[in-house]
Amino acid sequence: MEHRYVVLFAFFALIFCFTSEAFADKRSYVWTYEYKTVEKGRAEVESYFTLSTPDMERIRGTMESEHQIELEVGKTERFDFAIYQIFAQKPEENLRYEGFKLRARYKIGEKGRYILDPLIYLEYKGKPDFSEHGIEFKLILAKDIGKFNISLNPIFEFEREQKWEFEPEYAIGMSYEVHKLLGVGLEAKGSEDGHYIGPVISHGREDLWVTLGSAFSLGQIKEGKPEFQIRMLLGIGF
Repeated sequence: MEHRYVVLFAFFALIFCFTSEAFADKRSYVWTYEYKTVEKGRAEVESYFTLSTPDMERIRGTMESEHQIELEVGKTERFDFAIYQIFAQKPEENLRYEGFKLRARYKIGEKGRYILDPLIYLEYKGKPDFSEHGIEFKLILAKDIGKFNISLNPIFEFEREQKWEFEPEYAIGMSYEVHKLLGVGLEAKGSEDGHYIGPVISHGREDLWVTLGSAFSLGQIKEGKPEFQIRMLLGIGF
């Protein structure tokens, strides 16, 4: 398993070495999306690393990890497309391939035209053997007011194993740009499984950035669902 991490590190290092004048999708949040797409003709590789535990009091031996590698490409000034590869690892087990995702985003209108800037997000998620399917639709509503940003994501998710099931979700984030290389904020997310809130911090520029956020459960959560999560995003544009 160690060889996989060496290869992954070398992959990102190689991309970094050849990156120049990149314009990518710098993220202020780890759960919430903003009114952004990758610039036309540009591309970005993003790494999502998420740790989850169902019991905050017994983190040792209960923490699971998920790794997502994403390649996103700007097709037009309003539209971009991305492919994800997903890996997961349970405590005391090996890293395993979980599946893939295909994602499209489209900006509606010009920035500042409406009270909130709208963007449509559509995603398909599948297992390697096509035994499960998921379709996720997000309406991304965001607004920049000076150095302050607020983003709202109503989410509609459809999943199919034996039959199609529908689950509404949400994510909301507020952030402030303390410095051109540093932002701080707060995020909340939830569904019928539970509700979460946590701080988030972002650092970097458009072509090379990192964002770290957390999610602490509020009240009761569904059995088996995480009580606490932490996620780190790394983006490299080229």
